[in-house]
Amino acid sequence: MSQPATVTDLLQRANDRAPDRLVADVADALAPAGATHVALYVVDYAQETLQPIGEPVGPVGGPAPVRIEGSMAGRSFQTQKVVAAETSEGWRVWAPIRERAEQIGVLEVGFARRDEASSELCEDLGRLIGHLVRTANRYTDLIEMRRRRGDMSLAAEVQWDMLLPPLAFRCPGLAIAAKLEPAYEVGGDAFDYAVNGDTFSFAFLDAMGHSLRSSLGSAVVLAGYRHGRRRGLDLPTTACRIDESVQAEFDGELFVTGHIGQLDLPTGRLEWVNAGHPGPLVARGAHVVAQPTVEPCLPLGLGITDPVVGEYHLEPGDRILYYSDGVVEARPSGGQQFGVERLVTLFERHLGDGLLAAEVLRRVVVEVFGHRADALQDDASLMLIEWPGPE
Repeated sequence: MSQPATVTDLLQRANDRAPDRLVADVADALAPAGATHVALYVVDYAQETLQPIGEPVGPVGGPAPVRIEGSMAGRSFQTQKVVAAETSEGWRVWAPIRERAEQIGVLEVGFARRDEASSELCEDLGRLIGHLVRTANRYTDLIEMRRRRGDMSLAAEVQWDMLLPPLAFRCPGLAIAAKLEPAYEVGGDAFDYAVNGDTFSFAFLDAMGHSLRSSLGSAVVLAGYRHGRRRGLDLPTTACRIDESVQAEFDGELFVTGHIGQLDLPTGRLEWVNAGHPGPLVARGAHVVAQPTVEPCLPLGLGITDPVVGEYHLEPGDRILYYSDGVVEARPSGGQQFGVERLVTLFERHLGDGLLAAEVLRRVVVEVFGHRADALQDDASLMLIEWPGPE
């Protein structure tokens, strides 16, 4: 079966059948191409393992999670490239499942024989399956439940299911990735972004506390931010309107720190308002070269007036990292904080490895957890923006 015919067949099957049949639909569509085994994996919320969805089709046994570190499937996930290996039954191919830059999981396919066409087919199907998984997730909980390796708090449920955009996005002239931990308990950290013509707009937030109330505070701020952005309000006006909304809803008993900003994609001009949050880091090549500052206003919800807009001009290839205080303040019992200096060192090391933005953040958070040695006391969040230069 030719590649377009396989794609068309899968689209027709996925459109007509129940969403929990996705693995069988992929296997049926790939059978004429010589596939002897098919399995689909989605990444868990903590991005430590790849979790199987549905029963694999073929000679392999029951579904089992696969660790990202040290596995062929994990290598495909980390690099977002097709990888292959010869087995006793022929060949096994792993292809990333993604929607745009959002890393969703991995497609695993067995072939008796392998050629370039089979790898290209798996790569294209990985992109298509990313969209199908997103669509299927609207109609069934089965895929969502496979992503979870533990109980999710109600606050985290609100964050993941109702508030947050995809964790990664890429288009000509821009890439962004974000990471929030602890994934199953996150209660106040949030982010948002949108690309509208030549303007990339973003928000990076940390609501006071670590509870359902914190998530509700984030919800008010995100709704206020999107409302201002879609009305075309400037950054200071948007910040003041958000502040008024938080005061009205929480009467000074909750506040939210963070940044709201925008990047002019043709020129690299970055503008932002800092509402009492740690400042960002700018990396050029594999080195942090600046920590842009602006006079911060009060946190949102405490009565801000006349917020100052900061300005910084990025150079092509620059990356800017925003982080919450939960990252640099993480510490083991009686030990030292993780600290900004350690964050800079890790950030530079992983940038030097030539990793994708999402993989850089994933590895940094793994080390934050390793330093903490047990549960985080506060949300630890990161957002990385890359500006390669004008399109």
